[in-house]
Amino acid sequence: MSKTINAARLRALGACSHVEAFIKLFGEADVEPTLALCVEHAATFDWGWARCLLSATARRAYNEAMATARRAYDEATAPAERAYNEAMATAERAYDEATATARRAYDEARAPAQRAYNEAMATAERAYDEAMAPARRAYDEATAPAERAYNEAMATAERAYDEAMATARRAYDEATAPAERAYNEAMATAWFAAWQNS
Repeated sequence: MSKTINAARLRALGACSHVEAFIKLFGEADVEPTLALCVEHAATFDWGWARCLLSATARRAYNEAMATARRAYDEATAPAERAYNEAMATAERAYDEATATARRAYDEARAPAQRAYNEAMATAERAYDEAMAPARRAYDEATAPAERAYNEAMATAERAYDEAMATARRAYDEATAPAERAYNEAMATAWFAAWQNS
């Protein structure tokens, strides 16, 4: 088995996204993978896909190494995952509470206006065209403050939810970044070790 990789070989194996990245880094040249090179580009290539470049024996060794790396990654990111999920649950509860209160206030504020509107409409049956315009105006004027309050409450709740989500996402990304780097490097290292033995 050849110990070099080139863009033509990747194209022949159907590695579309890898070909672009490979050419950007190395052009059409034959490249002999080294541990340093693999680790340097650990986040660039899909090492799981790159298993197809390995022999069956080397692929098994890679899979075993990756199972260990995956367990370590899962353990390292579990606290961040839990914190992220808790922050998300808190943000969703706050959003639900804020919008439920706004919805109730809106419905309560609308109820008297709805009753007045319905009464005015019943009275206006005989003079439908004349009675509709004042009733509609009264309804719109009566519900406008409630509608504004509802929209403001919804906007506030959505902003709070978005901020909580963004904070949680940033915390999650920061907490998992070292594990993500270590996992990518472990994948690249395991692939290189398997490559050396294929």
